[in-house]
Amino acid sequence: MKRFQLLILALAAFATLQAGADYDVYLLIGQSNCAGRGPMISSDTTDVIPGVYLLNNKGKVEEAIAPLNRYSNIRKDMKVQGIGLGMGFGDKMHRWTNRKVLLVQNARGGSSVRSWTPGAADGYADSAIVRARQALRFGRLKAIVWHQGETDTQMGMTTGEYVERFAKLIAYLRENLNAPDVPVVVGEIGQWEWTPMRDINRFNDTTLVEVCKAVPNCSKVSSDRLPRRFRDKPRDPHFSRQAGIELGERYAREVLPKVSSAYIAPYRDNKRAAISFTYDDGLMEHYTMVAPELEKRGFRGTFWVIGNMVGVNDTVSPRLTWDKVREMHERGHEMSSHSWSHPHLTRLSKDSLLREILMNDSAIERATGAVPRTFCYPYNESNDLVLKLTRNGRVGTRTHQVGHGQQNNKTTPDKLSAWLRDVIDQGEWGVTMTHGITRGYDKWYHPEVLWNFYDEVKAREDSLWVATFAEVAAYRTERDNTLLKVSCGHRGMTVKAKYYADKRLFHELLTLVFTLPDNVGDVRATQGGKPLTVIRQGNTARLNFEPWGKKVKIKW
Repeated sequence: MKRFQLLILALAAFATLQAGADYDVYLLIGQSNCAGRGPMISSDTTDVIPGVYLLNNKGKVEEAIAPLNRYSNIRKDMKVQGIGLGMGFGDKMHRWTNRKVLLVQNARGGSSVRSWTPGAADGYADSAIVRARQALRFGRLKAIVWHQGETDTQMGMTTGEYVERFAKLIAYLRENLNAPDVPVVVGEIGQWEWTPMRDINRFNDTTLVEVCKAVPNCSKVSSDRLPRRFRDKPRDPHFSRQAGIELGERYAREVLPKVSSAYIAPYRDNKRAAISFTYDDGLMEHYTMVAPELEKRGFRGTFWVIGNMVGVNDTVSPRLTWDKVREMHERGHEMSSHSWSHPHLTRLSKDSLLREILMNDSAIERATGAVPRTFCYPYNESNDLVLKLTRNGRVGTRTHQVGHGQQNNKTTPDKLSAWLRDVIDQGEWGVTMTHGITRGYDKWYHPEVLWNFYDEVKAREDSLWVATFAEVAAYRTERDNTLLKVSCGHRGMTVKAKYYADKRLFHELLTLVFTLPDNVGDVRATQGGKPLTVIRQGNTARLNFEPWGKKVKIKW
């Protein structure tokens, strides 16, 4: 009897997966980096990706388990399938839209765009159409995700030929899937010298740009700083496991505004990117020089304090006093932990490591009245134990940064400008690391270069959210752990957030972006009866809200 009941439950669950046209369908096509060649771990083949589904080889819907290209009807051998962009893409699209995501992943490693051209002998376009049509019984096609180009770059295909063939492919897919305006997103190939860099750059910077000029409703994502799979095989064009996941997340960020009537912005106030200025070691120059320069421009920084060095009158690099730490905190800067004595944390026992963490936290709390919510690793070193202990009770720890200084990092105005452009272009969170100003490690021979850079950042505030490390870290975590349920009506919409972050730690307002109907007049919004400020931007609007709070009601 019990076995029969379990069978009934299983059949009911299967029927639920198949029922109704309630899935957001995404067609993922291209070659091996779309299929996935990143190495898998044991849990990949057993753990379901929540909210993400695959169309199987019987035309049915099933919960997504890696490898996601398993049901491609044109794939290579199953043993070469791995982790690719589908994992990060599917996970983020579900999290950010709170919709069931049905992936039709139909990639073929090594394939040329010639094999995808309508009428080609390989028939890859028709194969994708067959599977996509099966999926459309369960939902609506939301976007076409394309990642391909390695083969054609190595072959020396001209930009003109590639653009012509790709435009024909997309027109053919849109016509046969009855989706004339469906968004198309393409992605750059790996940026290491697996083939001559001039050819890689031509494809990424010229061919894909021309593709999106020729194809309506097309955009591209960057592969900047995504690492290769094999350290000892530089001629291999495949992304690493984590790079493939990150690439998928970049696709998701590009697709999201195209498919959702309301979504959480990547950064506060719907800025394209974010920057946190951080300063190591708690130097007196940070009080006398850096903080005033930041404040002139309306910025606030994050200053990492070494507890046992506070008040030390170091002749090389005089340190902050606790009074100055308190004052900087009161002026709105983040005063956070760089450990008690700046040791190599990876060499310490667990007890010694805890002492380094807790002693500094306690000292900073006594000075400021606030427990540090972030942590900066001495020497930028960490391991699993260090990460586990330092992340407990915090909104984030600094694990990525770019060093700015002239003595060691050889920073120039051109390098600063190029870095800023990359941060904005890629929609990233740029975290700076600065030590000495006129004295000490990595000092500046000409500090005015740094102040001028702050002016340059200020001039780009239309695209940049400049905030403390804790603020951006908290926003990103809340963003990725909040699901939205959107109910649209003729005269407005209601948005209910399901909040999974720890309310004791995370309390940043999130930015909601929503689409407005044509010719709409006044727009008003409330949360829990309290009015919210609505900022209109063309056919969209945005507001800041409490994701842990009550429903947001928007009326027009």
